[in-house]
Amino acid sequence: MYISKIVIDGFRGFKHSEIEFQEGLNVIIGHNNGGKSTIMDALRLVLEYGSRKNLSAWDFCQKEELQTLKDNPPSVKVSVFVKEQKGEGMSDDVALFTNYAVQTSPLLESCLTYVYNLPQTEVEKYKKDVADVTDKYSLFKVIEDKYIRKYTHAIYGGPFVSQNLAQGEDLKKIDFEFVNALRNVEDEIYGGRAALLKDVLRYFLDYDLNGDENREANISLRHQNFIDDTHEVLKKLVKRITTGKDNIITYANKTGALISDNKLNLEGDVSESDLLAVLQLLVGDEEDRKLPVALNGLGYNNLIYISLLLAKMQSNAKVDFMGSSNVKAFSVLAIEEPEAHLHPQMQYQFLEFLRNNIRDKHVKQVFVTSHSPSLVASVKLDELCCLHRLDDGTITVYSPKKVFATDESAKKYIQRYLDATRADMLFAGGVIFVEGIAEQVLLPVFARLIGVYDNWLKKHIVVINIGGRYFDNFLKIYDSTNPEALALKVACITDRDPSRKEKGKANARFESCKPSEYNEDSTKYEYRSHSEQFLEEYKNHPNIRFFSQGIDSCTLEYDIALNNPKHNVLLVPSLKNSEELKGMMGTDDVDKSAIASRYLESVSKGVNALELSNAIMDLPEPDRERFKVPPYIKEAIEWVLS
Repeated sequence: MYISKIVIDGFRGFKHSEIEFQEGLNVIIGHNNGGKSTIMDALRLVLEYGSRKNLSAWDFCQKEELQTLKDNPPSVKVSVFVKEQKGEGMSDDVALFTNYAVQTSPLLESCLTYVYNLPQTEVEKYKKDVADVTDKYSLFKVIEDKYIRKYTHAIYGGPFVSQNLAQGEDLKKIDFEFVNALRNVEDEIYGGRAALLKDVLRYFLDYDLNGDENREANISLRHQNFIDDTHEVLKKLVKRITTGKDNIITYANKTGALISDNKLNLEGDVSESDLLAVLQLLVGDEEDRKLPVALNGLGYNNLIYISLLLAKMQSNAKVDFMGSSNVKAFSVLAIEEPEAHLHPQMQYQFLEFLRNNIRDKHVKQVFVTSHSPSLVASVKLDELCCLHRLDDGTITVYSPKKVFATDESAKKYIQRYLDATRADMLFAGGVIFVEGIAEQVLLPVFARLIGVYDNWLKKHIVVINIGGRYFDNFLKIYDSTNPEALALKVACITDRDPSRKEKGKANARFESCKPSEYNEDSTKYEYRSHSEQFLEEYKNHPNIRFFSQGIDSCTLEYDIALNNPKHNVLLVPSLKNSEELKGMMGTDDVDKSAIASRYLESVSKGVNALELSNAIMDLPEPDRERFKVPPYIKEAIEWVLS
C-alpha cells in the first residue's frame, strides 16, 4: 500500500485541494508559506498516532466569504487515500486497510479522514455570537476565545458518508515518523524516556544471531552470562560502598527515619537495556580519533539521526521484537528540509540513501519538503509535487508528472536539464527564458535601470538560459491551458535573427542578413525572421508571451548599440575595434545602424555581457540614467512583473 493522494478542506491555506502522490519518494517544493508544512501537518493529523489532534482558530482556512463563515462555523477535513501496489498481494498493510476500503477493484483503495468541527449543539449559539461581526479577524477571535475548546475531532475510515470510526488499534499499526525542520538531533538521539539510540540498539542487540536455528537458546545463554557478569560487578560495587552505607544509617537514625532494628540494604540488578542507555555515539576517523556526536557537524548529525530513525522503523515492523499487538504494518517517513547543513553533494547522496531504504522495504514511503534547488536538481520529475502561493494567498498545486504524461521525450529533456542552478525555475514567482548567457547576465541589471528591481526580488523572478531555441519543452510546465501546469507569468526573449534565401534557386538555404537588408528586394529573396512565429502563436496566451527586437534590429547586442549609439559604456576591454567604434560614436551625424552592426561584429558575447553589466553599475548616476534599455527587454520585464 502507499499514500496515493490527500484531500485537504479548510486547513490553513488550503480551501479545497487534492494532491496526488506516487509510490516511494515524494518531494514537495514551493515558496515560504507556500503550504509545504501544512501538507506534512495534514498527514500527521490522520496518520501519526498519539500526536496532538486539536487545532487553533487560526488553523482554519480564511479564504471563505465572511457571510459563509457566519452561517456555518469553519471546520477542517483531511482525507488520506491509501492504495494497493500492483502485485502486492495480501500483505500486512493490505490487511490493515481492508476494513476502510472505498473501492476494492481493480486494486484496493482505502481512506482515513480526520474531521475537526463544532458539535451541532453549539452551532446556533455560534451564529448568534458572530451575527454582528464585520470582519474575518473578529470572527476568528470569537472562535478562539469562546468556541475552539468546544470543537471535537474524529478519524473515520472508509466512505466518509458511512461515519465509520477508525479503530485505535488499527491506527497504532501505522508507523508515521516525522522529522521537524527545527530539530535538536542530540536530544532526539539521547534525551527522554524514549531515547532513539537506546531503542535502536535494543533491536540490534544479538543481531548477529538472525537466521541462527538456535537463536532463542543462544540469546538466553548470552542473557544469563550477562546477569552473572553484572552480578559480580555489583557485589564489588556494594562492597566499596559499605562504609559509606553505615554513615547513611547513622544520619537516618538521627533523623528518626529508621525505627526498631530496620536496616538499609543496597541491592540491584542491571539489564542490558540499562547499560545500552549509557552508551554514546562517538564519531571516529581512520586515525582512531574520537569525538562525541554532540560535537560533530550539524549536517552529519542530521544524517545520523535519520539513519537511526529508519533503523527504528525497521525494528517496529518485526513481530518477534515488538509483539503482535505493537508491531507496525505501514511505515511512512516525513522529513522537513533535509538539506539543512548539507552541501549539495551530500544532498544528492542523501536522496539515494532514501531511495535505497524504500527499495529495501525498510520504509514504504518517504515525504520530503525542500527549498533547495541543489537537492531538487537530483529529484526525478515524477517525484515532485510543486506548490505555488498566489498573491491572494490561494495555494495551487501542480504535478510535473501529469504535465509530461503524454510527452516522454520532453520530460527526459527537462530532467536532464535541471542542474543545480536551473532548478531555480521550480521555485520562481515568475520566469524569463532566454537563449544565451548575455541576456541571463544583463537582465537583472536592466531591471535595476528601469527601477523595478525591488519588485523583481519580491516576486522571485528568475532568468533561465536554455542555451538555444528550445522553448517548447519548458513552456509545458507553465502552460495554464493545462490545468496541471503552474500558471506563472512567463516571458520568453528570443532574437529576431532575420534571414533570406534566393527565390527560384535550387537547394537555396536561408542565410543571415542585416536588418537593413530585410525586405530590401522581395522579387529576388524570400525573407523570414526567427521570432515571428513565436510572437504570433503566443500573442493572446493567458500567461506566456514572447518578446523580440523590432524590424530594424536582430540580436540583443545589436539592439543595445542601436539604442545607445553615443554611450561610451559600450567600449568594454574585451571589445574588438574599440578605437574605430569610439570614432564612429564621436561624429555629429551618427549612423546608428552602422554602429550597431560594427558593435555586433566586435563582441565576444559572454565576456562582453559580464564586462558591460559591471561597467553599467559602476557608472555615475547621470550616465547610468542616460543608458537606454532595449524596448523589447523592458516590455518583457514589465510583463513578467505585471
